Amino acid sequence: MNNKSYSDVTRFLKETTHLTAREWVTARLCADFKNLSNQSEMTWIGENLPDLVPFMDEGYSRQEVSNARASFKKKVQRSGATFFYAYYAGLITQEEMISMIHGMVVDIKKLMDTEGSEVPEEHATEVQLLIADVLRRINESLDEDY
Repeated sequence: MNNKSYSDVTRFLKETTHLTAREWVTARLCADFKNLSNQSEMTWIGENLPDLVPFMDEGYSRQEVSNARASFKKKVQRSGATFFYAYYAGLITQEEMISMIHGMVVDIKKLMDTEGSEVPEEHATEVQLLIADVLRRINESLDEDY
């Protein structure tokens, strides 16, 4: 991403996620730069943004970093609700869901490769097991509500 513009990065992210470059960058940096209390260094991240990320032209205030991170989390939650709702409402079949999960794993690998992260093969299995566990918990929760 070093030679890409902000618009190029956002376009790339939109191919596999609902995230903008702003949301992705702040979430990534907030995860990477934490203090001894395990809290994100939002002020420091915002002030050093152009030095940390080549396609970011200016720094952000602490509030702008916080807002972008909150937007990231909100989109993640909405995406999850959309995905699981589609299955539980019968809008997609189990086979379609399994196919989508396999596609998601491919997209996750693509994003991790872009970040320069190594993705061990066992992570693909872990993601699938995690989703299966989430489905089981949702089933249990729905059963309790009725």
